[in-house]
Amino acid sequence: MNEETLSRLSNKLSDSPILRAAALPSPNEVEAAAEEIGIPFPSDYREFLLKFGGAMVGPYPIYGLRPVEVMGWNEWSVVEMTKRSRKNNILGTENWAIVSTDHAGNPIGIDRDGLIWVHDHDFGGVALLVDNFEEYIRVWCWGLAPS
Repeated sequence: MNEETLSRLSNKLSDSPILRAAALPSPNEVEAAAEEIGIPFPSDYREFLLKFGGAMVGPYPIYGLRPVEVMGWNEWSVVEMTKRSRKNNILGTENWAIVSTDHAGNPIGIDRDGLIWVHDHDFGGVALLVDNFEEYIRVWCWGLAPS
């Protein structure tokens, strides 16, 4: 991620520690999670996990590998949210790591190429949101222009 995005994340999350994970995963844990769900994590999402563990960014949850106080007790794990979406046979999620959910409960995931997708329950299909995880944070979570 670029320095501006990292700095902005650090500042916002240090102001409200309940919005981020209290503990951080190790690089080995990040790799094991990616292997468990069968989707390699792109470098920007991997960096987010190692620096923040998981967090609420703007109005959206970013699932990670450690609990976040303001997220539901069972809705903070990228591994568990991915497994749940796959168990429910949600179209597209078999090829994604579920990293977020929108306000309508639609799963948002990263594919093998690092693209960010949403499955929209209302129209029953998938749509490309942005080209990478950092852009998801900037454009969807913060409402900024792409970097």
